[in-house]
Amino acid sequence: MNIVFHIILTIIAIICGQCAKHIEKNLIPLCLEKINYKEFFKNLKKDFKMDIKYSLINILLFNLIYFLNGNQILTYIYISIIPILLIVFSIDYKITLIPDEAHLYIIIISIINILFNIQNIFDFILGAIVGGGIFFLIAYLSRLLLKKEGMGFGDVKLMASLGLLLGVKNILVVSLLSFFIGAVVGIILLLTKKMKKDSYIPFGPFIVISVFIIMFVKSDSIIEYYIAFCSFLGTKVTDLIYYFIK
Repeated sequence: MNIVFHIILTIIAIICGQCAKHIEKNLIPLCLEKINYKEFFKNLKKDFKMDIKYSLINILLFNLIYFLNGNQILTYIYISIIPILLIVFSIDYKITLIPDEAHLYIIIISIINILFNIQNIFDFILGAIVGGGIFFLIAYLSRLLLKKEGMGFGDVKLMASLGLLLGVKNILVVSLLSFFIGAVVGIILLLTKKMKKDSYIPFGPFIVISVFIIMFVKSDSIIEYYIAFCSFLGTKVTDLIYYFIK
């Protein structure tokens, strides 16, 4: 029975991947205001081209999530947002914009999830407030103190919608992971001179990667790993300081 279900899931993943890629291609000119909604929906009916990359990622993630979580509501909630997260990753990377349509879709899935977990409604609402609030504060302080955009408002809306879906603990871990991944990538790009100090890096891809991580690793485990890493790092820094001052 599991094998049959994985085959069905693989077929769905292929279809979702092809649709996601086609939607992404047409969302980009919509985000850039080169076309309107009428033209967007008209374009969806034509120029469909096969692209296997999205489908391969969907096949892998869909089947892994089902394998790890089994037949439960959370499995299907995660599966339902994977295609839109891939779209967010790709579009933000290409044009540094996150489409509002993605936030709306995640909110709709969040409401469906809340209906199945109504007892946790306040946790999801608090997740939206905390997720959006953290990134709004960073964006506001960047413009106020540094006189430049440190965080796009699209990132704020994405984190608020994801907070409504994931709850407060998960969205805090997503924030932590996204900043950590972003810092590592930023340092690597600076060291390899592929980025200047004042360059802007789209943050959406880091958020998406972080969400994918918590789909497979529980937030509590990530927090434990992070505390252990900070403890290890603190010990090494202390040893290094002691070495130079002794």
